[in-house]
Amino acid sequence: MKAAPRPSNDKQRVNALHQLNILDTVAEERFDRITRLAAHSFDCHFASISFIDEERQWYKSVVNFPATDLDRNISFCAHTITQDKALVIEDSHLSECYKDHPYVVSSPFLRFYAGIKITMNGYHVGSLCVFDTQPKSFEHSDKMILQDLANMVESELQKEQLTHAAQALQQYQNKLDETQKLTRVRNTILEKIVHSVSLTSVLSEIVKAVELEYLDQKCSILLLKDKKLLCGAAPSLPSFYNDAIHGLDIGIGQGSCGTTAFTGVRTVVEDISRHSYWAAWTELAEKAELGACWSEPVKASDGTVLGTFAIYHAHPATPSTEELERIEQFAYITSIAIERQNTSDLIWRQANFDELTQLPNRNIMGEHLKQALNVAKRNQTQVAVMFLDLDNFKDINDTLGHSVGDDLLIDCAQRIKDCIRHKDIVARLGGDEFVVIINDILDFSGLEKTAQKILKAISRPYHLQSEIVHTSASIGITIYPDDAEDVTSLLKNADQAMYGAKAIGKNNYHYYTKSMRDAALKRMTLIADLRHAIDNDEFYIVYQPIINLHDQSITKAEALIRWRHPTRGLVGPDDFIPVAEETGLIIDISDWVFERVCRDVCLWRKTLCPTLQISINTSPTHYTDPERCITLWLEKMLINRTPPQAVLLEITESLLMDANKSISTKLFQFRQAGVDIALDDFGTGYSSISYLKRYPTDFLKIDKSFVHSMTEVSNDKVLCEAIIVMAKKLGIKVVAEGIETQEQYHILQSMGCDYGQGYLFAKPLEHQAFNALLEQQKAT
Repeated sequence: MKAAPRPSNDKQRVNALHQLNILDTVAEERFDRITRLAAHSFDCHFASISFIDEERQWYKSVVNFPATDLDRNISFCAHTITQDKALVIEDSHLSECYKDHPYVVSSPFLRFYAGIKITMNGYHVGSLCVFDTQPKSFEHSDKMILQDLANMVESELQKEQLTHAAQALQQYQNKLDETQKLTRVRNTILEKIVHSVSLTSVLSEIVKAVELEYLDQKCSILLLKDKKLLCGAAPSLPSFYNDAIHGLDIGIGQGSCGTTAFTGVRTVVEDISRHSYWAAWTELAEKAELGACWSEPVKASDGTVLGTFAIYHAHPATPSTEELERIEQFAYITSIAIERQNTSDLIWRQANFDELTQLPNRNIMGEHLKQALNVAKRNQTQVAVMFLDLDNFKDINDTLGHSVGDDLLIDCAQRIKDCIRHKDIVARLGGDEFVVIINDILDFSGLEKTAQKILKAISRPYHLQSEIVHTSASIGITIYPDDAEDVTSLLKNADQAMYGAKAIGKNNYHYYTKSMRDAALKRMTLIADLRHAIDNDEFYIVYQPIINLHDQSITKAEALIRWRHPTRGLVGPDDFIPVAEETGLIIDISDWVFERVCRDVCLWRKTLCPTLQISINTSPTHYTDPERCITLWLEKMLINRTPPQAVLLEITESLLMDANKSISTKLFQFRQAGVDIALDDFGTGYSSISYLKRYPTDFLKIDKSFVHSMTEVSNDKVLCEAIIVMAKKLGIKVVAEGIETQEQYHILQSMGCDYGQGYLFAKPLEHQAFNALLEQQKAT
């Protein structure tokens, strides 16, 4: 591994680190608490807070890692401080830069690392990181959490700086031999800052303390926002004067404070009546009885001007060196107060607002909804909760990229806001999901108009990054108190109603009903029962023979799963397979089917049919799961000695529609191992033919919807014949599903179809019955 490049300002950076006085200090619970939280949040065995010195990485706090320091040249964190964003290594074995690191190739054998810089006074002095012996994925939301934890570290370091500032002020207090009363006031200021008392209160305390210490002086703190100065605290200045300068544009010649805020340099005006900077405000200053103004810039740790701290005298006055040092000190303590508030505001906003759309997130949305319900209860009105989901958003992300998807979400958020009243709330829950809270409903006509207005607004074309994008929305609506009286139930109801809107054709809205509640309860019960079905041996497999249409032999069959529920009886696949797909249980079910099929087919090939091949339906979810990927089946086939020719994988067009390079690679792995691939339900999708060029395919299964209505003069016959001719040109075998009549059989046979499957030949058979069929075939 190459050593990290040294920043151009490394010398200044190291000096800034030394000024923190933290190197080689003992462990502290305030930092250990953060590393424990980081390790727990990301399920990592190790976590650390460390600082990068001239030649070493020194650990202030570690979790499960024995080192106290490390050579900077082999430090992951030395790389982290050179990054603008988080440094994430999801799998060190796949990284050319880090795969040969000593901690990767030897103990502790690190596979995963995520670190983010710790910045103080504008310099990257260290890092907060988590690492583990197992590779991990790290999403954008994880980076945001890691940044929040780093902000906590920086806040703790700022507290340390604040302590040093308090000590400096205390020493200064002792030198001046000030009264005990003034000491208590100063301590009160610092205490308010440390305990995050409101900024307005802290600034007022600062001004009062200065004016109490230095008689015959009046103080002012102005805050800079959008190149204008706003009053922060100036209780001793006349109201008419404060009103006149509130909103003052900054610039050279804009009084003492306007000039200071613009230049970032102290401005001393000893005589207001004669200074050119005050020419426009001479009369105002005379009316306010102001003769001199000394203004000091209030700066953030990175040098940004936050505002001004000014001292006014009733008569012309020249400051001494000691007085200038005082005003500088008070400007500094003012900056601490402002930065502390800004940091608190940032953390609060990150915790409660969506970073992309700037809408309230789930957290604060719940609080808004609680308040809305309380108000509605008092006023005996109603509240509507709308759950909104964009239609086909995943397709837009996949085809046009996440950048366009993000812009679409931002535009959608604004369009929804434009459709509701100021007292209503729209929040983003995540992904493409939004919640709208409509307060104080007296009749439903307005609610209907709002829902229609939102649908119309969202369905208008979007012009994003030179692309014209179209989308629509599905909205579920539930009403308080008619449908539910608590936040959780209302959100659940609205979510269910939204799926009802999608079911009736998308770009629509749908109200929650009792039937939805019953359906949801039934679904929850089904999910719970599914989780126990495998352990309780409730599943079984039936085999539907696949007939060779030329010699009527049976060398193939399709494995189909059935569920014999202990109380509900036989549950059809159409009822439980979609639920298993949604919950991820389909992977456990598919693995169970695969193991049973391997056991059965190996026995039948040895005893009854040496060329028997069983096809297994596979789920798209199984190809994308990072931990239980379907390619593990290849290892299991080697272990249980299942010939690759004994198994055929059936895939759906939906898998190929979402396929990326990873899925394509997995399919080719099976193909190279000798396992055949069949494309199921061929002809029902949008672009099946193009898939035949790009993906390995041995068999096409013509969907039963074509076969069911096929006659000698039907269009379905023409379509089937075209599919068969095309497949033969490509060297692909064809299986026709759903054959139920002799006419269908003869038509397909005459067209050269290779195999057939359907009730004309046999229904799906349980193990014993299929075994008997193979025995009969062998005997004849």
